[in-house]
Parts: sequence; structure tokens; C-alpha cells
Amino acid sequence: MSNIEVHIELNDKTTSVGTLYSHVRRGRESSTFRYEAAYIAVADAYALEPEMSLSLGEHAFLNGLPRSFRDSSPDRWGRMLIEKGLRQQWAEEGLPARTITEVDYLLGTADISRQGALRFKQPGNTEFEAVTSEVPKLVALSKLLSASHKICKNAQNDRSTLAAVKTLLDAGTGSLGGARPKATVVDVDKDGHESFHIAKFPHAEDKWDVMRWEKIALELAAIAGIKTPENRMINIDNSSVLMLKRFDRSDTGKRIGYASAMTLLESEEGETHDYLDLADILAEISDVATKDLNELWRRIIFSLLINNTDDHLRNHAVLRHVKAWRLSPAFDINPNPDLSSQRATSIQGETHFEKGWQAANDTHEWFGLSQTKAAEISAKVLSAISQWKTVALRYGATKQEMSLFQPVFERALSTARAS
Repeated sequence: MSNIEVHIELNDKTTSVGTLYSHVRRGRESSTFRYEAAYIAVADAYALEPEMSLSLGEHAFLNGLPRSFRDSSPDRWGRMLIEKGLRQQWAEEGLPARTITEVDYLLGTADISRQGALRFKQPGNTEFEAVTSEVPKLVALSKLLSASHKICKNAQNDRSTLAAVKTLLDAGTGSLGGARPKATVVDVDKDGHESFHIAKFPHAEDKWDVMRWEKIALELAAIAGIKTPENRMINIDNSSVLMLKRFDRSDTGKRIGYASAMTLLESEEGETHDYLDLADILAEISDVATKDLNELWRRIIFSLLINNTDDHLRNHAVLRHVKAWRLSPAFDINPNPDLSSQRATSIQGETHFEKGWQAANDTHEWFGLSQTKAAEISAKVLSAISQWKTVALRYGATKQEMSLFQPVFERALSTARAS
């Protein structure tokens, strides 16, 4: 059994929350968590997730770690880097390879760029796990992009690939979720203020310029009135790199509490849920519930029209705001040219476009919208979608890409206008 001290950034200072106890028996990993009485007594203390109510006693998890801790751990891209890094470390130290646990991934995540407000220490240590060098500046993007390309192209752990893994882990890249290659970098604005950004890179197997089309989608979303993170696209070594300002950090660099929809709905990887489930939980936890529910419905309509089908529960989140939660800016919005694809998250049980569109319009009251207000939102989203060619060309979309995505937007415009 291993013990991990859990801390949180709260009211501009780091506060001890409790202790995580991790167990591995017969290859099965489980854990328990116990809050500290001192944390429960803090005025602005909050439960880390619905399944861990703010009370004394043990909270048991038979399947790995608490979900809120998984939100602080990496997803596919970061896990792959940490796994390669650990195996390299064990080989160099002459240690036998072993099964990598969820705790390994949690503690292998760079503290400096870890998502959300949680921080972790091993007992007796003075520094938070994992210790890395400073987050690289924007000028390091070329090196980071080259490292990500090398890892994507080379399945074998040769010397150059392992060097690329070390480059990215040293940059805190293992802290990031999602499947795409990415890195955290520091950007400086015209006034000299520094802020964390996520740099999302192309993948060797991309069939179109995915980063460019994510930028196009974000631009259209903003026109549609959807809250999006500050972003821009830059060209690095003839590759499109999407820069997204971290919204789990304040303008002064303070950490902001973060919870994915998967955590809110007490779901597991591979399980499916419905937008009505998410609406119900938002109504309970948001201090601006009507505003957040209206915003969520706007995002559903927009995602339907651009065929953003990879809308799984990790691609929705809330941020801590004083004593409540609020919907985070929209992220990971990507148009899918395959018109037959099903949605990851259903709308009143529907995952196909036509029935999903009807279900979204039938359930507007669930999101606190009158028929008139829903029609106004649809009209604004439709107006934004109608500008897709102009926006796509502004960001350099090729003729081939325009032809690839034209059926998506033609279907969107014809469907919305017929409603």
C-alpha cells in the first residue's frame, strides 16, 4: 500500500486536503481517500467530486483512483509518454520492469503544469510530484514539435525516440489529457505578462490539417456566441500548431479547480451518457445554472451542425468559482467529415444527426429555454455556420479540405433552415 498526501490551491494558498491510500492486490488496483478534519473546517472547502462528500471517514474506490484524481492525471498522449519514460528509467537503473499503476501516472504528471488545482506529495517529501524544469517558452515549439513527430512515427523505443520522450516529459507534457500530441508552453503578451498555453500538434496519421480545422471550429463557435478559450494558430516548420490559453489558471497564474463531466456523472471510461444527464448535474452545482444550461444547449446545436461527434465526457468540464462550479470554455471541438458517424454523447438517447437534431430541439425547455429564446440561439448558430467558407479560407484551408468538409456544412445549413 502507498500513501499520497493530497493538497489543493484554495484562496490563493496551497492547503492540505487529505490522504490517498492506494492498494494493488492480485493485479487489481483500488484506493481509499480520507479528508482531513482541518480541510473540512475551511470556509470555502468543497467536495472534490460527488462520490466523495465533504465528511470524515473513508471513501473507497474499487476501480483505481477517485475520478477527480484521474482528471489530474494524463490521458492517452501523456500516459504513453510517462510509460515510455518509466521503462527507460528502470532500464537505466537496472530495475526489473513492472506493471505501471494509476498512481505511477498520477505521480509522473508534472506538478507545474498539472490540470486543475490538486497537487500531490509522497510522505516525507517537501516538493510536489512530479518535479520538472520550468515550462518552456514559445521559442521551444520547434524542438517540441520535432520530438512529438519522432514519437508518433517511431513505435520502437530507440535512443532518439527515448530522447524525444525525455524532452517532452521535461517540458511537463505528460500532464495533459487527450490523445493528440501536445505540450504546455509559456507565452508572453505584448505587455510582458506570461501565461500557460497548450500547444496542440499535428499527428503523422492525420488525413487533413486537423489543427487548422479545430481553429476554424473555435472561430465559428465564438461567432455563434459560445465561450471559447483564447486561441491562435501559428505555423511552426510548415505545420499548423494550435495555441490555447489554459483556462484552469487565472490571469495571475493561480490554479483553478477543474472537474470533467465524467467525474460529475460518476462515469467510467467507455460508458456513455446523455446531455440531459449533464444538464441535470449543472442545474445542481452551478451558481449561474440558467446561463450554463443555455450555453450547453447552444454548444449541442453547434456540435450537431459541424458534426463534432467526439463529444465524450472528458471533453466537457466545469471550473471552480468561489463556492460553486461553472461551465468551462468549450474545448476539443472538431468537425468530422464522416456524415455517418455517431455521437459519443447522446441527446435524449439519440446519437445520429437527424434524430439528434430533433431531440435537441424537443428538449430546449430542459435547458431553461423558451421556444422563442431557443429559436434566437439557433438563428445565431446558423448565422455563424453560414460563414464557414470565409473563415476556412482565412486560415488557409486547401481546396481539397474545402471539398472534404463541404457536405458537413451543406447538411447543417439545409437542416437548420428547414427547422
